[in-house]
Amino acid sequence: RVILRTLEVFRVHQAKEKASVELAASERRLSELTAYLQTAIESERASISREIHDDIGGSLAAAKLDLAWVSRHEAQPAVQAHVQAAADMIQHALGASQRIMMNLRPSILDQGLFAAVQWLASSFERRTGIRTSLRSNNENLCPEKLVQLTAYRTAQEALTNISKYAQCNMVNIEISDAENFLTMEISDNGVGISAAELQKSDAFGIRGLHERAKAVGGWLDVSSRAGVGTSVILSVPLSADTKIFTEAQFK
Repeated sequence: RVILRTLEVFRVHQAKEKASVELAASERRLSELTAYLQTAIESERASISREIHDDIGGSLAAAKLDLAWVSRHEAQPAVQAHVQAAADMIQHALGASQRIMMNLRPSILDQGLFAAVQWLASSFERRTGIRTSLRSNNENLCPEKLVQLTAYRTAQEALTNISKYAQCNMVNIEISDAENFLTMEISDNGVGISAAELQKSDAFGIRGLHERAKAVGGWLDVSSRAGVGTSVILSVPLSADTKIFTEAQFK
């Protein structure tokens, strides 16, 4: 009986070890698939942005030129009023298409991470009226493109959540490259987020940020206190070897 019991315990131990190995492999594959999907999404966003620029933007610009021609060659006040109204609508559509393109593919990242987050913070403050400050120990910080995009999307998602839920009047953003780490913190003085809300099954925004951070070798921390506010911190080692997942890996 002792021998049989020993063999049973050994088999259970082996089964647990096998299950742990399989679970770790499954989590790794899931993480890789998530990273690939995010890369594919960014690629699709860039493609849509180019189509908006080339097709919609070009057509609106051409229509604006045609209206200008009509305005120069037609002096009737009624016609002029309609031309001006149409020109105003086209200008509004051009502005909307530019905002959509910027959200889809932040070309401002070509000017560096600080400039991109500064534009994001200014747009957020202008749109919401929430006072937003940005500080950095290195305004010329320029990590590799995938890390920059991860930081930008993290700030974008955090500001979106703040505008929806935080009920705050102040936001602080800090960016640092101290000790060879990119660290970005977005904090507010709002109502905070409960632990239960962070663990909700539909909290895909925060989960997506965690996966983005993991894809570039970093991590994300969200801390919150009721009535005090919320802080989202992204940390990425700047010397880490980041990996872009391609479709070929999943064939």
